[in-house]
Amino acid sequence: MSRTPSCVIPTLRDRKREQTRRALAGAAYAIVRDAGVDAVTADAVAERAGVSRRTFFNYFPSVESVLTASVADFFEALSARLTERPTDEDVLTSVLAVVDRPGDLSLVERIGVLAAAGETSAHAKGLILAEFHTWLDWFEAWLRERVGPGPTDLHVATLAGAILGCGEAAIRVWSRSVVAGEQPPAFHVVLAESLGHLRSGLLAGTPTA
Repeated sequence: MSRTPSCVIPTLRDRKREQTRRALAGAAYAIVRDAGVDAVTADAVAERAGVSRRTFFNYFPSVESVLTASVADFFEALSARLTERPTDEDVLTSVLAVVDRPGDLSLVERIGVLAAAGETSAHAKGLILAEFHTWLDWFEAWLRERVGPGPTDLHVATLAGAILGCGEAAIRVWSRSVVAGEQPPAFHVVLAESLGHLRSGLLAGTPTA
């Protein structure tokens, strides 16, 4: 998911371009946080980032693409953190460790805020979920490498889907609380709790027939 191959050292120009891209993505997020998703326009993002409208379109082809940039940044950071975990560690332990101690809490909270915006905008929700499922291909490959050749492809795909489902469930519950004007725990705490339910067994403590 990295934009620059690890064997290539970014030039000063590359670093400046990445800084501008992140500034635009951060500006779009700030507008969603402060005024809602409908307030995000190319002009508003450019003004908040301190660049021209033309510069905005040099980096992003549409308003939709700058909205999803924060989500893509989150998954890029998540992928890097997962890759760094010990290879002999249980996969759920790895995922929980990354979620409980994220390298950049601001990115995690950004996902929550954008998800809350999705509760009032079907279009925004669709964009976020599309990024979730784009990342699923990378996650399945990571799981396959970690668990080895034993489990079937269906087993690996089911595990990947279950873990991703925990993320989607956390987003829905956290977002509903925010939209209702409540003060929920930090988003990464809710996400860790959701993953904990998967670890303990989803049917544990529920009535049985």
